[in-house]
Amino acid sequence: MDLPVIILVGPTAVGKTFFSIEIAKQLQTEVISADSMQIYKDMSIGTAKVTDEERQGIIHHLIDVVSPNEAFTVSDFKRLALDKIDDLHHQQKIPVIAGGTGLYVNALIYDLDFSKTIGDEKIRNELQLLYENNGANFLHQLLSAKDPVSAKKIHPNNVKRVMRAIEVCLITQKPFSGFNPDFRKESENYDFIIIGLEINRELLYNRINERVDKMLHDGLIDEVISLVKKGYPKTLPAMQGIGYKEIIDYVEGQTTFDEAIRLIKRNSRRLAKRQFTWFKADPRIRWFQVDLEAPIKTKQNIMKFMKERGIRNEAVY
Repeated sequence: MDLPVIILVGPTAVGKTFFSIEIAKQLQTEVISADSMQIYKDMSIGTAKVTDEERQGIIHHLIDVVSPNEAFTVSDFKRLALDKIDDLHHQQKIPVIAGGTGLYVNALIYDLDFSKTIGDEKIRNELQLLYENNGANFLHQLLSAKDPVSAKKIHPNNVKRVMRAIEVCLITQKPFSGFNPDFRKESENYDFIIIGLEINRELLYNRINERVDKMLHDGLIDEVISLVKKGYPKTLPAMQGIGYKEIIDYVEGQTTFDEAIRLIKRNSRRLAKRQFTWFKADPRIRWFQVDLEAPIKTKQNIMKFMKERGIRNEAVY
């Protein structure tokens, strides 16, 4: 029997933290973060890290792993996450993965052997950053300039494929259309139960705006100032994260406070839209509409689905 792994995905502010903890409590297990910003130390408010109170005693992994000036690649995440998944299985616990970073989730689901394929982690991470900051159309325009044939075949919303095509072009100096570089196959070691969370788009955007206001109330500006004082340059990928780059511009006098907040909210909403696009393209995901008025009902629906997939209220060993 393949070992079960539960993965919760969805856009920012949809409730992944709450539901992952509720599921972990029910299954008496632990949570592994799949968030590319929460791996950084000293960056808690702007990344919406789960607080000690929110954890309710549930152990979380892959949070506060490296300093903002340390490199951390998708390969690093995959190695650490798989080690923890195997460790939890040895403890007869079903791992719960929660996060909105599509590349991290795909690194687990697929047998991506980065060492044996045409690939460059630095380029891949830079493309991911370009996507997060500028959107899918911007990436597709880059591909059109380098490989018009591939650009005509690959839809702009197929972001993973667009990024891969650009990566191969940059590494080989040859068009992606001249290769057969589909190096992915689904992992056969685990039974991935992938749960997607969604809510009405307007409600989600309201939650995002409220979250940004709470971040400011909780001390986001002081957090950013502290990072700058520690000598972390704004050119670091970590410091280019949403919420940090905008506040740095405000602190440096390059924009007003009101404009910085407007941009954080706008960029967060755009991130949520891109996350929806990324995950909605995956047919393996079972989507659940979050009921904000009755979240426990949503949890019960999720638990019912997991039971149908062979997950009971206790470990299945």
